[in-house]
Amino acid sequence: MKQNNSYIIGITGGIGSGKSLVLDYLKDKYDCLIIKADDIGNEVKLKGRECYDDIVSLLGSDILGDDEEIVKSKMADRIFKDEKLVEKVNAIIHPAVKKIISEKINADEGRHKFIVVEAALLIEASYFDLFNEIWVIDAEKDIRIERLIESRGYSLEKCENIIARQNDLDYYRSQSDIFMNENPDSQYGGIRVIINNSGIEDLHDLTDKIMEDINGRIGQY
Repeated sequence: MKQNNSYIIGITGGIGSGKSLVLDYLKDKYDCLIIKADDIGNEVKLKGRECYDDIVSLLGSDILGDDEEIVKSKMADRIFKDEKLVEKVNAIIHPAVKKIISEKINADEGRHKFIVVEAALLIEASYFDLFNEIWVIDAEKDIRIERLIESRGYSLEKCENIIARQNDLDYYRSQSDIFMNENPDSQYGGIRVIINNSGIEDLHDLTDKIMEDINGRIGQY
């Protein structure tokens, strides 16, 4: 599916892992084009957009506000703890989001050497064929909880509940391996795991080393 000569990196990872810090650094230092799947996901749920009618039909009009737009909190309450509903909603949203991401990559026409796509459910939604590689940002559970409490004011219980619902590194690695085994001719080359347990300087150093490795391999890609 990759359609231009940019080197395309997917970034994912659990809540509180530090994905946003990596994205900001890549944009500032390496002039990467940044595409955030969550932003696109919010856009396709707007009235008149690709997913609005199907989501309202699935979940009911009680998820709408006075302006008839989907209210994020009402939608979250409607699907909370109902995995089947979550899967149905994802089946509506992810194909639309993936299509738009592909269009944005194509529209760049190779102007950026690097394009970075961030998505919380990038691996779960099987976006592998869009990328040259995927970075999984990870950190110890206690560190992630501490960050979420400090930065977002979440309760310990809320942190525990969110993290418990997210997949781990073993899942990411297994899904990546399955795709590579089933698609040996794909340009996708696997995942890198970035452990972000310490300060921002260490995270930047790790990012620089990875970018140095990629530049060394691709040259004038």
